Amino acid sequence: AGRAVARLTDLGWGAALRDVFAGPDAPVPPGLAAACVRVLAAWPWVTRPVAVVAMPSVSHPQLVSSVARGVAQVGRLRYLGQLDLVREESAGPGGNSAFRLADVWSRFRVSDELAAELAEVDGPVLLVDDLCDSRWTLTVAAALLRRAGAAEVLPFALATVA
Repeated sequence: AGRAVARLTDLGWGAALRDVFAGPDAPVPPGLAAACVRVLAAWPWVTRPVAVVAMPSVSHPQLVSSVARGVAQVGRLRYLGQLDLVREESAGPGGNSAFRLADVWSRFRVSDELAAELAEVDGPVLLVDDLCDSRWTLTVAAALLRRAGAAEVLPFALATVA
């Protein structure tokens, strides 16, 4: 189970996140960064993460990177970088779960550099993304990180669609 700051349909942070996603790519606004920290601080960790990995984002790379780096800095966690994006094109939203999984199955990879970084950490890795829709993207990314040596992967997104 992961965490998110809000659903896009929520009042409050949902409205703020809709504005962030509708605008141009930029680093995380300070208020939203503080909300990320509050959400993560309230997470009842079984084991606290020791490192942070960012998802590659086609639409908001600065946003995701700044959230991941900011969380790492505030939490005194090691920032390991991001997964590689193998292909940007997507079949788009829709379809059943099998189609959604097939769409993301080969979109990402763990670089040799990230694999080497993962080999040096002993504990869970926090995986940061901007938007969680079908949850297949985070599932596939977590599986890749686990295969590359992560002990556990804890998904965190700014927003969920549902």
